[in-house]
Amino acid sequence: MRVTVDDYTKASYKQFILDMEAANIEPWHYDGRMFYHGPAVTVKDIQDALSNTKVKCQWDSLGLSFVVYPR
Repeated sequence: MRVTVDDYTKASYKQFILDMEAANIEPWHYDGRMFYHGPAVTVKDIQDALSNTKVKCQWDSLGLSFVVYPR
């Protein structure tokens, strides 16, 4: 499910979404590990996401790709 800044109240989530959209990486809602529920992106190279935001992030490996999301 694609997300927008209006879907979240947390400032870091909003900034992450804006940063990813500016980098032409589509954010989506992720219900992930460690009880995380929020915006995320899927990339083949982690640096594609990390180099486009100053928001501190973490990631999960999905085999050939990664899900990157704010801490």
